[in-house]
Amino acid sequence: MKKRLNLLINIFFPLLAVTLAQWIDFRLDFTQDQRYTLNPSTIEILETLDRPIKIDVFLSGKLPADYLRLLGEIKGLIQSMDAHSNKILIEYIDPHEGASNSAELINEMNQYGISPEYILSEKNQALEQIVIFPWAIVSDGNKTYRVPLITNKLGDSKQEKLNRSIAQIEFKFFDAFFKLNRKQKKSLAVLTSHGTSENKKITDLMKALQPYYKLASFDMKALEKDPIKTLENLNRFELLVISNPKNAFSKEEKYIMDQHLINGGKQLWMINPVAMNHDSLFNPKGNAVASTIELNMSNIFFKYGFRLEKNLVKDLYCAPIVLATGTQNQTQYLPIPWPYYPLVQPSNHPIGNGISNLWFKFPSTIDTLKSTAKKTVLVATSDFSQKVKVPINIHLNEASEKLIPSSFNQPGQTLGILISGNLLSAFKNRIKPFKLNNHVEKGESEMIIFSDGTLAENQLEKGNPLVLGYDKWTNNYYGNKVFLKNSIHYLMNDHDLLKIRNKSISIPIFDLESVSKKSNRWRITLLILPLILLLGIGTIFYRYRKLRYGQ
Repeated sequence: MKKRLNLLINIFFPLLAVTLAQWIDFRLDFTQDQRYTLNPSTIEILETLDRPIKIDVFLSGKLPADYLRLLGEIKGLIQSMDAHSNKILIEYIDPHEGASNSAELINEMNQYGISPEYILSEKNQALEQIVIFPWAIVSDGNKTYRVPLITNKLGDSKQEKLNRSIAQIEFKFFDAFFKLNRKQKKSLAVLTSHGTSENKKITDLMKALQPYYKLASFDMKALEKDPIKTLENLNRFELLVISNPKNAFSKEEKYIMDQHLINGGKQLWMINPVAMNHDSLFNPKGNAVASTIELNMSNIFFKYGFRLEKNLVKDLYCAPIVLATGTQNQTQYLPIPWPYYPLVQPSNHPIGNGISNLWFKFPSTIDTLKSTAKKTVLVATSDFSQKVKVPINIHLNEASEKLIPSSFNQPGQTLGILISGNLLSAFKNRIKPFKLNNHVEKGESEMIIFSDGTLAENQLEKGNPLVLGYDKWTNNYYGNKVFLKNSIHYLMNDHDLLKIRNKSISIPIFDLESVSKKSNRWRITLLILPLILLLGIGTIFYRYRKLRYGQ
């Protein structure tokens, strides 16, 4: 009986376990941060895929240790995705395989929008440059999206960069699946009247939004003689984006925008009450006067619970401005800290969590007021900032002046807020500019306001738009593009795109320097410890025999 029981335990149960494992998909994630446990939104979109999705990963071939670790994390996550869908087809491609030389390969990959990354790797006490392509392509046969596998943030260490990249893998693939799987797009409009940003200056942001939403331009002046029709047209859009208006709004236009908001429409404002920009300073005199702009929106904003103050903000933590020094053939272009360009770290709100510093140019402060709406600060200056009253003459010579930290004694100035909840119409108990049969006094809605009109504007190179957040003069990248995309996703109620993006993990990195310092200690330990253990076991065995057998 005992033999039969042992046979049952040793043979039957293992066979049963193996058989069940083939039929039941059972995965356990033992990682401390649950990095292979997918977000419910990711699982939902994977289970609803109605056609095969092909994923080509180009992070393959000869890779440094850190990127091999990244590749391993990608494979682990894709395996988790594959467990929830039979529509995922995955292929790992080594771009260098079959390539005659690196230059031709780089040129070929660039044609597909895949840029290389250059890495210095130490081999045999010599530095070696390695070219890799940390990208994936996700396609359903009709639409194709590129997925960057590396996430860069200004100031990140090597370990922070790796951790951030790994943390963003699920979001980036979810983002691609979201765009492929979206059947009906929501609509947003961009205001084109009132001197707002030129199309070419907001091209990159609009291009980034196209896969998610239907985009349209909206001219407030087109139906100036028919304001009711103008409001009806505006109400067709879930969101109105207003970028850098420079001309005043009429009473009729303010009423139209008020009713759009109170009826549930969302608004994103990038607006500055002060007239000042980068180009104004680059004249023969090298100076310009910063003065106020009258946009006629103050009373409206006041009713919603905030006020744009007519000033400028300076910050010790700032982006540089590039100035020419020297004469003729000895001219040099030097980046010099420019306090009028605050570098701002977004708050921990889902919109800005984990995003690189934002580049503001000549912003003003936003003052919050008592109202029925909730106010959430999205962006504020550092602990070393100050307000400057306008009008003021700003000269490029200020860049060469020594900054005195003690004068930057007005910390945490608000540059961006979210207004949400119960909003009262700014025209409540007031004479309306035109008769509206279905006037609404209050309603639930949301709006975001940034005090830099140029926040969404990309630079131009020979008339062609560059990436939003990229400064061609310093070759620095800032987080403006991702931040504004998140702001729009939030206002459009696409909160899943923000939840997954904010996933946080921590992965220990193999520290070669630390290992090198401790190598001798480890060698001694590994050599001596077994001998000590062997000697101890021998001693115990000897004493046991002596006690039992008297030997």
